[in-house]
Amino acid sequence: MSLDDLWQEILAETGHLEQRPDFRFDPAFYGARHPDLVATGVDLRKHFESHGKTEGRFANAYQETLKHVPDLNRRLADITVDPRLRAEIEAETDGVFELIFELLSLGDPIDRMLSHFSEQQYFQAYPDVQKAGLVALHHFTRFGITEGRRSLRDIRENQFRGSLEFDRTKPTCCICVHQLTKTGAPIVALGMARGAKNTHNVIIMSLEQGPLLAEFQSVANMVVVTSRPDEDFDFLDLPNGGQVDFAILNSAASFLFAKAFIRRSIPYANYIHEFTDYIPVRQAFWSALFSDLMVFISEKMRQNWTPMLKDMRFDVAQDSVIIPQRVIQRKNVVAKEYSEAREHLSRLIGVDCRNRRVVYGVGFVDWRKGTDLFVLTAQMARKRDPDSLFVWVGDGLNHEHMPFGVWLDKHMREAGANDPGGNLFFLPTGQHYLDVCRASDVLFLPSRSDPQPNVVFEAMQFGARAVLFEKATSFDDDVYAGIDELQRVEYGDLVGACDALLSAPMKQPARIGLPSFPRKRSDADVFQSISQALNKRLSEQRHFVAGGGDYDIPMLFTTYERDREARRNEREKMWSYNRLWVWRSSAQAEAELAASDNWVHQNCRIERFAWSDTVPPVDYSVHIHAHYLDNLGGDLLYYRTLHEARRIVVTTDSTEKADRIAQIGRQAGIGVETIVVPNKGRDILPFMQLFANGHAQEDEIWCHVHQKKSLEVTDAGETWRRFLMAILLGDDTRFSAALELVAAPETGLVTAFDPGVSNWAGSRRLLPQIAPRLPGPIPEHALLFPVGNMFWTRGRVVAEMNGIFGENYPWPNEPIATDGTVYHLIERLWPAASAMAGLNAVFLDKPDQKRV
Repeated sequence: MSLDDLWQEILAETGHLEQRPDFRFDPAFYGARHPDLVATGVDLRKHFESHGKTEGRFANAYQETLKHVPDLNRRLADITVDPRLRAEIEAETDGVFELIFELLSLGDPIDRMLSHFSEQQYFQAYPDVQKAGLVALHHFTRFGITEGRRSLRDIRENQFRGSLEFDRTKPTCCICVHQLTKTGAPIVALGMARGAKNTHNVIIMSLEQGPLLAEFQSVANMVVVTSRPDEDFDFLDLPNGGQVDFAILNSAASFLFAKAFIRRSIPYANYIHEFTDYIPVRQAFWSALFSDLMVFISEKMRQNWTPMLKDMRFDVAQDSVIIPQRVIQRKNVVAKEYSEAREHLSRLIGVDCRNRRVVYGVGFVDWRKGTDLFVLTAQMARKRDPDSLFVWVGDGLNHEHMPFGVWLDKHMREAGANDPGGNLFFLPTGQHYLDVCRASDVLFLPSRSDPQPNVVFEAMQFGARAVLFEKATSFDDDVYAGIDELQRVEYGDLVGACDALLSAPMKQPARIGLPSFPRKRSDADVFQSISQALNKRLSEQRHFVAGGGDYDIPMLFTTYERDREARRNEREKMWSYNRLWVWRSSAQAEAELAASDNWVHQNCRIERFAWSDTVPPVDYSVHIHAHYLDNLGGDLLYYRTLHEARRIVVTTDSTEKADRIAQIGRQAGIGVETIVVPNKGRDILPFMQLFANGHAQEDEIWCHVHQKKSLEVTDAGETWRRFLMAILLGDDTRFSAALELVAAPETGLVTAFDPGVSNWAGSRRLLPQIAPRLPGPIPEHALLFPVGNMFWTRGRVVAEMNGIFGENYPWPNEPIATDGTVYHLIERLWPAASAMAGLNAVFLDKPDQKRV
């Protein structure tokens, strides 16, 4: 078949041939390069044949690109997969690469059918290329390859066929895990896949590769490894056209998969193995907000998550269940296995282990696992029982790791670790682990926080006891209360742990092996229990919300137009489950306020933003905290409200900045008072201390704004700041009605109504300390407060806030956490302070102002 026939055959049903009958000449390309010819109306093909060719003009993009990329043909050969085109490449047919390039330049879906390249995928991964108006293939071949940009090849090469054949009569389930390593969560996911394979088509998705790939392939139809599941999903060669009935996200670490399923309206359950204490707040939050069902391994873990779930109004009783990952089975080892294991351990550590108590610990060497506490306990035990041996099995010891490894290595050296004359030994993870379990008498789990470690179950199966801390694991649940072999001591009590370890009886191996009793819970039970619970929850859903509401506020997705429907999906799903993180409308927020009987909410109201062209007849001052000076000059020049203020007080943290601020004020034609304050209290403490230090009075009206870089210094963060500034200060010619509102004698606080809902969040942990200082109960949901800590207020309100904390409050020094400090609590308490002053708090809704 000739190259012309191939061109005709491939494009026969596409509609391209009418405009482009010959791949060797592209009239659109030629006309774009020579618009003067188009203007004269000449036949472009004839012009090229009669003049352009001899003048060295290019007939198509391939010829132009080849001049800039000498090895273009090699690059094209590397990505071409179509067997017809591959055959022409092998035959070294003249012109084949020109044909390939011009075919792939036509874009989706031709490019992905013929090659490892997709215009749609490339634009999705690199919107900057699309925004620049470039042709995807041209950019990729000229720049993307050398820059290491991802292409369709990267997606396809990380898809692995499983051993199971797809069965259209079975439902398809996606089981998602963060990595394919031989650690807790992946092992649980592997067990779920084994339990699912007989009743479901199983697709395994992982964020990272790992040594368990082959084992996952043996129990799945397909294994996909992708760090960008949402972006890559539509380009995966999934069975049945990618139709997935439901998914299970195994652990909060798999939360990145949520975007893929929300966008495509695929229901999913989250199987949670982690306490919120040691995972990123956003990761935990998004894991729950959009889940159709949260599945916890224990009641203790569910209680740990409950404060966060309250913040989003998650219905814990309705939308969560408890499904343990395993059931403790108490067994023993036979004498022959025990003896051989002890001999093996003796050879490993160079010490005769016969007739000696062996305590072992297991886990990656780090702070959370409490490896340092294991060392300390071994030191204590050596003085009381020199014959007892302590053996830690785990990788991760790095003597160059400054946060932990350096100091643990120092401690181990001083404790005589791995000295045959001592009692403390470290072994790397390996095949000897099971022999350590068989040979040991008791497991010590010194973890500071560990959900439901498999090593405890394994210890019981080998006849060992286990000693662990209370309030550190899920084994505090009542279901484990009657298990004598499981002994809990007070959290962090090493003396108590040492007592328990040294008083534990030595293992008594059985003379003969006993028959195994049926398990109370098999691998299949976990998967089947989760899938049944998810189906039950979905079948019971009766409340559905259609429509994206008044505010197009992104949560997981971007602000790009291509994500508009995905943003709508996430809001609809959240509201259908009666969860709250974006208001559907200001009317919804007004209804919430009206329904609340809390003293704080009774003094709050929402009003529509309005402009004012005239200078309000009121004296007012403005406080600006300027740790950063980036936008200060622009603000002073732009906002008319700042020009008309009685005083502008700017606080900053150095005399150098103060001098620069004064200069900026002079350049803007505004008199600016500067005050140097310590870098403490973010932006709000300097404002509050103006009143405590006599720089401001209780009978004055003040606006407080700041130059803090918001939301991780992103474009969205700056847009959000402009949103707040417009509502508070207006623009270069007009005032905001906020100033007139705060001048009313009954008003104490005026700020922006933010369509994004924030609750107490990390500040909830501080509420018990502050509750006795308030005149009434703290509302369960904050509902409204000046998000961003920018507002108009009266001095009386600030005085009330200062009074809540008193003169001698120990304010924390910077740097501080991004959430949950007293300064974040203050942000949420402004409506309460206004109510304590006998005044109202007003929130201005400006839906036409872009927020992100």
